[in-house]
Amino acid sequence: MSSGKEGRLASHEEGREGGALPAGEPGEGAVERRDAGTAAGPLAGVLSPRATAWLGQRGAVRHPGRAMAPEALCEQLARCGLTDVGAMLRFEEAFGGTCVPSAEGEALWFGIGLALERGARPRKSRVVMGDYPHGNYWMDERGQVVVDDGVVEPFVLAEDARRLFERFAIGQEYPVAAFGWPGRMAVELMADIAVDLAAAVGAERVDELSDACQAVFQRGDLAIWSPPAFAEMSVAPCTAVASEIASVRALLAAVREGFPDVGVSVRVAGAQGEERSGEPAPEMPAGVLYERWDDGAPTGAIALADDGGIVQWIASGDEVLVEQISDGGLRRGRFRRAGA
Repeated sequence: MSSGKEGRLASHEEGREGGALPAGEPGEGAVERRDAGTAAGPLAGVLSPRATAWLGQRGAVRHPGRAMAPEALCEQLARCGLTDVGAMLRFEEAFGGTCVPSAEGEALWFGIGLALERGARPRKSRVVMGDYPHGNYWMDERGQVVVDDGVVEPFVLAEDARRLFERFAIGQEYPVAAFGWPGRMAVELMADIAVDLAAAVGAERVDELSDACQAVFQRGDLAIWSPPAFAEMSVAPCTAVASEIASVRALLAAVREGFPDVGVSVRVAGAQGEERSGEPAPEMPAGVLYERWDDGAPTGAIALADDGGIVQWIASGDEVLVEQISDGGLRRGRFRRAGA
């Protein structure tokens, strides 16, 4: 994404607490495996099979030697004035030394000891516990995961690290919206209607993914949620992800029926081909309102195609972009706008 909202986060990349790991260490753009094993095995007793499968798919590894011993970590934290550190010790024992490659190939590290060793200092009784592109996840004394990037008011992202990783596995990677899984589709909505939309499509709240920060609803391959407070600066007010085109069609039908004023956009992961035509664009189909949460300029509509797919018609400037989404992926065509 290239919205101004994302840019505000990206501008703080240089300010990541402690910076990248030193040259020669496994860090940005590389994952050293010399003392590592897959992260899925050690975390099998902590995370669900879905989350451990996600770790394996992403190529996550765990370097047990990079987790700080409890006594040493207690001593380090005490020097910083932190004494109620039980949750932090439990996190370090389970996740310390875990490295998860991002969709762009950047190595993102998790571990309080690693962060302290590279110079990240506690802030307001919070310690750095992991990376995301352009910033850090923090942990407070209750074990809550907090985003505190110096741009917006700090907000709790998850009540514990386990939920953070469980949500990673369904497509959440706040506060940066990483969406690079081939075959996956994301429906982004311009209003927070997660609860009502879930009821409309028969999705139920999933306890292992939900907490007081946000609720996650699922039905089959479809997951729906709204972001915690302030996360709207980097993600849509309501998001649904699915791998089956039928699930996306059912969701769009529910929006058309019950929420006709809510703008919607659909994204498809993976590489897409594109064709350009000198012909006038086809007429805009009747459907739900197309509206991008991070870009108010394009307008259009999304319609259910007769062949079982989806047509996304987007007008911007002197062009019309027509995206045909089906089980086979996405075909994109650009046309000149009438009168252009």
